[in-house]
Amino acid sequence: MSNRLIEDLEQLLKSAELSAYEIKAYLSLLNSNHLTAREISIKSNVPSGRIYEVLEELKMKGLIEIQDSRPKMYRALNFNPAFNNLISHLNNQHKRKTDVLTNEAKILESRLYESDLLIKKEPSRIFWSTVYGAQSIISMYMRNYNELQEELLLNDFINESTLKILPYGRKLFEGIIQAINRGVQVKLLWSFEHDDRPLTEKEKEEKLNLYNKIVNKLREMLNINSDFNKKFEMRFIYKKIPTNYDLFDKKRIMFKLQNPLQPFQIFACMNVLDQNLAEKLREKYLSIWTFEAINLNT
Repeated sequence: MSNRLIEDLEQLLKSAELSAYEIKAYLSLLNSNHLTAREISIKSNVPSGRIYEVLEELKMKGLIEIQDSRPKMYRALNFNPAFNNLISHLNNQHKRKTDVLTNEAKILESRLYESDLLIKKEPSRIFWSTVYGAQSIISMYMRNYNELQEELLLNDFINESTLKILPYGRKLFEGIIQAINRGVQVKLLWSFEHDDRPLTEKEKEEKLNLYNKIVNKLREMLNINSDFNKKFEMRFIYKKIPTNYDLFDKKRIMFKLQNPLQPFQIFACMNVLDQNLAEKLREKYLSIWTFEAINLNT
């Protein structure tokens, strides 16, 4: 391959956001059929401590393939499939970045609209954004917990894993306690994942015992005493709530989507700022709370 062609190829790979080590390792494979990681490291001058990481990146971007042998052998793919794979990878990466940026922009837009900053605001009827994954969801909730001023209405579900995973939600519950200490009124409505068929007395007793264990665990974990009940009320219903949602200050709704593979986890949350919708859902929530939910503190 001529020097000019190699330079053009290097420039293309730089434009495709490959690192210097990735470019060196890839070029070292172009003129060879199969090489081991050690041979690629020597030929490309990529440090041996980095070579496996670099080769995994090249494989993920679709430029090379790995032969599962001992030792593993590496080979560059032909240009046509390799470049198609690389372009497809870049498209997916940029789409993910665009989606994240779009969601962050929507969140910021809604916060600016609610703020007292003297900037030009053109409010939409609805602000919404969606986040995925435990850390992103926790961060979004904590941010909104910190901004609570008046009321928080929570839905949560109970299944066989709830008692075990409750400690993993400590940070979220601590955020709720901080809001309560600022004067926010909190209601938490627990629901069991049950269909509409009538429960036997034995099934009711089993669910009641599980609910009591969860409440006691939560009180122990957060050091909640009986004087706290007026600010942090908890009730439960035996049936399943069709849509899990939480309501913040009568204007923000968090719709929660369970993970179908791991039902004890929340897979994604949609953050919707819509006062009209929040008012209607609040009426529905308080109706269930008042007429259907079981209050063990009375």
